Amino acid sequence: MSVDVGVLARARARARVLGAVAVPVTAPVPSGLSGVPDGDRVWLLPVWPDGATPAVLEQYETPPMPLDRAGQQRRVLAAALRCCWTRLDDAPWPGEAAPVADVLSVYAHLARGDADLARRWATGELRRLTDTGWLLLDEDAATVRTGPRTAQWPAETLASLRDLLRRLPGPEPLHA
Repeated sequence: MSVDVGVLARARARARVLGAVAVPVTAPVPSGLSGVPDGDRVWLLPVWPDGATPAVLEQYETPPMPLDRAGQQRRVLAAALRCCWTRLDDAPWPGEAAPVADVLSVYAHLARGDADLARRWATGELRRLTDTGWLLLDEDAATVRTGPRTAQWPAETLASLRDLLRRLPGPEPLHA
């Protein structure tokens, strides 16, 4: 089946601007997107054809999601995975909801410098990771869980991530 790369580039650009888009489970999944089921909704994520490279992004003037502090964002994602991916033998999606405070506690073990500043930055990174579909942040409930993009990780690539997460400390217990 032939896929129009231009359609995919536009779908990817839309996902980049809007973040992961959820539609009712009964809605059709447009060509060039994959549907990641989540209860009564499906998250739509762009899929590139086999063999596509970052050059396709440049050709269609669709740069990848920029990372202002890539290392910090990876540490925040690792902290969230540590708290939300509770059964490492299973797939990371859909994960379990975890308190944001627990994620920030794990992140504190990975960060250096001013703790209050790191906390504020980490909270911003949680929002950016939500905007791009890596996490799902519920600010009203103060919880986070793995996002639909984690459902697209190939199973054969998860072993090293599991090893890393097993070595990370868990969240600090709350003191009364």
